[in-house]
Amino acid sequence: MNVRLSAPIGILDEHPEWSARLIAELEHRRLPYEKIDHSNHGFDPRDRARRYSVIVNRTSPSSHRRGHGGVLFYAEALLAHWESLGVPVINPVRAYRFEKSKALQIGLFERLGINYPRTVVVNHRDQVLKASNELRFPILVKPSIGGSGALIERFDSRADLEARAGALDFGPDGVALVQEFVESRDGAIVRVEVLDDRYLYAIRIVRPASDFNLCPADICRLPEAPPRGDLGACPVEAKPGLQVTRYDAPPAVIDQVRALARTCVDRRGRHRIPRRPRGRPCLLLRHQRHLEFRRQRPRGPGVRPVPVLRRLHRPRRDPLGRTL
Repeated sequence: MNVRLSAPIGILDEHPEWSARLIAELEHRRLPYEKIDHSNHGFDPRDRARRYSVIVNRTSPSSHRRGHGGVLFYAEALLAHWESLGVPVINPVRAYRFEKSKALQIGLFERLGINYPRTVVVNHRDQVLKASNELRFPILVKPSIGGSGALIERFDSRADLEARAGALDFGPDGVALVQEFVESRDGAIVRVEVLDDRYLYAIRIVRPASDFNLCPADICRLPEAPPRGDLGACPVEAKPGLQVTRYDAPPAVIDQVRALARTCVDRRGRHRIPRRPRGRPCLLLRHQRHLEFRRQRPRGPGVRPVPVLRRLHRPRRDPLGRTL
């Protein structure tokens, strides 16, 4: 890829491993980059210099599970600052807001007419019991900002919920979803990935009944494992207890995923849907932005960085064809 950049590519990522494959590819192609760890960071709004050719935003809602909760809301201000300077941002601030808020995602599903589990959004524990009157048990109580299935609790009866309601943890922003639990056929969900409004692939994941961490990557286990020598960036290699296989997503589902990604002003979208039991509609559970860069292996689900870089780092041109 013959691209000359006047400034480095900024990789906004507080995780020590997730960007390793991307960084390795940039180094291989001799493209300048800077990894920006915004768990300990600052910026001056008066500084109007464009220090980066493009920003790759890899901020994750799960950062608060690694002791980096400060990045969750700081990232919005930082991304908005770069966008105001005209720096292209992959996963811009609007898309990031949808990424970290399940409450916003539910509203988006409703506006687009997409099926999702019956849900009530609350910001106080007293409202959980009130909301449960409108729902069928079993139900889930999940924080709007979670990450890797964190803090999700299942309740099979109102008595169970009443006994636990006063101790529920709503997560960093104090907002939670009270949601009907829908068991998918064979305990499977399907993960669909798109890039730049183009369908890439889908994988079917069979999870243990008690596990709400739907990320198939072993790197997403909580608590986190010590860093490994091969530092794969969010590899799609099944962690213990998960079965991951290829899946042919129905065209209607692909269209829904693409519509969601476009609405989020996001060039990368990842959506999770339970595998549809016969005679029942598909339900979308949530939307995420980060693509899964897999380890070096000849086959298997995942995305290799080379084609992704070609699409995301191609130079922008003005109407006369000049490189911007």
